[in-house]
Amino acid sequence: MLRLFTALGLVILAAVLPTFGALICVALVVIQIALMALRPLLACVPARLSMSARESADPWFSVHVATHSEPPRVVIDTLRGLLDQDWPESRYEIIVMDNNTADDALWRPVERFCSAYPGRIRFLLRMGVSGAKAGALTIALEQTDPRASHIVTVDADYVVTRDFLRRAAAALHRTGADYVQFPQSYSDATLAAPGINAELEEYFRTKAARADVAEAVLLTGTLCVISRDALTAAGGWSGSTTTEDAELGVRLCKGGYSGRFINQVVGKGLLPLSLRDLERQRYRWCSGNFQTLMTHAATIFTRTGALSLHKRLVVLSQLTAWFNLALIPAMLLGAWLLTGRADSTASTLAACAIVLSLCDIVIRVLARGLRDGLPPGVLARALACRIALAPQSAKATFDALAGSRLTFVVTDKSGLKDAAARNFSVCPWLPFLAAAVLFIVAHPTNPLILAALGALMLPLPAAMLTFRSLRGYRQAVLLLGREAMA
Repeated sequence: MLRLFTALGLVILAAVLPTFGALICVALVVIQIALMALRPLLACVPARLSMSARESADPWFSVHVATHSEPPRVVIDTLRGLLDQDWPESRYEIIVMDNNTADDALWRPVERFCSAYPGRIRFLLRMGVSGAKAGALTIALEQTDPRASHIVTVDADYVVTRDFLRRAAAALHRTGADYVQFPQSYSDATLAAPGINAELEEYFRTKAARADVAEAVLLTGTLCVISRDALTAAGGWSGSTTTEDAELGVRLCKGGYSGRFINQVVGKGLLPLSLRDLERQRYRWCSGNFQTLMTHAATIFTRTGALSLHKRLVVLSQLTAWFNLALIPAMLLGAWLLTGRADSTASTLAACAIVLSLCDIVIRVLARGLRDGLPPGVLARALACRIALAPQSAKATFDALAGSRLTFVVTDKSGLKDAAARNFSVCPWLPFLAAAVLFIVAHPTNPLILAALGALMLPLPAAMLTFRSLRGYRQAVLLLGREAMA
């Protein structure tokens, strides 16, 4: 709370004292430029992979599926995929860890399904679990078979391919890595919501692929395979941030463990089924990664740890993948325009920070799309999705910086909960209306300020396009669900 009041106080002080505010905007512009320069810099670093095959027996996998108030059909589909693996049944187990689900109608069907496979699946139900998903995974780790050499995490809505565990074993042997991360992918997304799918893919196509070169890939929560020894030596799962996966990845890197990205689709989950859920997901990713960055700042920004400069830069690039630094400049610009400082240097600097933030979004999405040959329509929708989520990313960045209390939010997988959540989000309206008011009241003429106000208005039409895509995707998912139950 103290950090929050301090941050708000500094913003108010910056609005009252334009010189102080200008210095803040200069700092944000420098940070934005540094982050934008970091990506091409890392792309130029040559690969120095160890490529040392691991000479050992086949892994013994313990697959952990953490659930909380998930639709039973979705969880059972996940478990069916895990049961149907072309990997010896004697060399893996499945643990379903349901935490804090109070509704019997949600967990009892899963328990009944698991009871039909004694010796293969263990169903655990615990109430009063703290630490959200990290707390559930910690309990699952405590219940793991002593023979297990590797822990596999799979989200409750991910249906894996039949060769998932075999590919995981091959990747571990080929790379000699202590942990491997497969990309997240989404069922039916390429047809029903190709732009949103492409926007989400950008992280793995760029950040994770470049982190693989440094053997410093951070975990992304599902479809990750971790050496049990490395996991326990790093301290296990922690609920200190809302992205427990990335935080563990940083600790594994700090411990000298090797992490590789395996660019093979081995499972598909569900996209968030509404714009609000997509915003909540992005808010958690952004704020949780900022928490992780602050927690491990001494290791990432100094030479006190064991990480090389290359690995520190790679970790920084992954943790800042969703950052948006436009909220403070937008608030300051609004205050200065309303008080008649449209022609001040401070207002120009604030506008510059906002425009740079938009340029960063456009460059990242277009560079990936042009490199991979995405169709223009898909590329435009991917760009719209990233712009639509910019206000949430900006709020998440500010909230994490201010030390606001953050909670782990589970996105709806049924498409039936909370009809209000399926309505259009109010978040994109706020910057749009604020910019419209500033256009009318302040009558700015500075081209940079005009561009900044235009940038603040873009999330609304972008969100409308993304909203329609998600509505179509939700309808497709619900239709497939009804057909499966028929």
